[in-house]
Amino acid sequence: MRIGHYSQGIRNPGGIATYIRRVSQLQYTNGHQIFFFDPHLSTKVQNGVAKSQIRVLDDQDLFKQSQVHRLDILHLHTQVNQTPPSNVAVIRTIHGHSQYCPSGSRYLKRWNKPCDRAYSLTGCLQGHLVDHCGSVRPKSIYRNFQRTWHEMEILNKITTLANSEFVKNQMVLSGYTEDKIQILRLPAPAKKEYVAPPKEGIPHFLFLGRITPEKGYNWLLESLATVKHPVHLDIAGQGNSVQEQAIRSQAQSLGLNDRVTFHGWVNEEQVFALLKQARAVVFPSVWHEPAGFVTLEAAAAGRAVIASRVGGIPEYAECLKNALLVEPNDVEGLARSIEKLGLDYALAQQLGNNGREGVTKHFLLTDHVQELMELYTCLILKKTL
Repeated sequence: MRIGHYSQGIRNPGGIATYIRRVSQLQYTNGHQIFFFDPHLSTKVQNGVAKSQIRVLDDQDLFKQSQVHRLDILHLHTQVNQTPPSNVAVIRTIHGHSQYCPSGSRYLKRWNKPCDRAYSLTGCLQGHLVDHCGSVRPKSIYRNFQRTWHEMEILNKITTLANSEFVKNQMVLSGYTEDKIQILRLPAPAKKEYVAPPKEGIPHFLFLGRITPEKGYNWLLESLATVKHPVHLDIAGQGNSVQEQAIRSQAQSLGLNDRVTFHGWVNEEQVFALLKQARAVVFPSVWHEPAGFVTLEAAAAGRAVIASRVGGIPEYAECLKNALLVEPNDVEGLARSIEKLGLDYALAQQLGNNGREGVTKHFLLTDHVQELMELYTCLILKKTL
């Protein structure tokens, strides 16, 4: 099968690009021909996963190149503003919220909490202008709404994959056609050799993610300051200079300098090293994570999770049975959960083992790609009828 993957920043080190690389690598290993399309690529042939990495100028050029390279299926991972031609089999994976949230954030910055509104013109305008979910500049607001309008126009015409029940429900509430949306949850990273969490010494808890307010570092540090049992927090991630200075200043003002270590950006090998020394992973998001990949990353390493009850996190946690869930911004609840796992090694180990088993049952990459290939085949057959 000749498969094209389209996204912006397809060579980026993390996020959507990581998912595309993992899926396409297995597709390539299974004998399929892979093509990457990206507005930021130069056209060149490589000997790796993708036979071709092709820079496209716009949507029209994307669909033209799909035909030139005789694709059997074009897999979109980002928005297009033109309806795909009828002779091209197309599928779209949803990785965010922009299809029903003009700001794309599902986060009310002014109140530091997730947005629970369904999409509406008046509600989302209020979000921008009052709750600061996005820019308050008129031109930016118009562009945000225009992007969502385009999504609504295009996605009702093609098969769409939501990475959680939460995302599908939000789309349906916003007016999308339910039978066009299927749920295909993210696969977990490959499981590495299991290493039990350290039993001796001060328990370490790990925060993995961008250093941005919506990731919840504010209330994580506030919670840590109230934890009486000796614990240590490792923070692995980057933000801009203002955000990084803010988190360091907050840690200092709370008297946490000796209880927090900032590791900055870390590569995959360094992430695993931090996971090995951790009792559990803390995932305190205050925006609606569409799925919450960190939960899977922790599960693959056999580590327990403490996470916010937002977005798609609870349904992943339910399948994995590896997490203690708390309401976002519940400082006392988060502190209690940290203390609970800090004091109860057996519980932390059991939750971690549950996660490892849950990955095998529900989140293997091989199963994910097999289901994806079956969807491709169905779409291709429909085009030939």
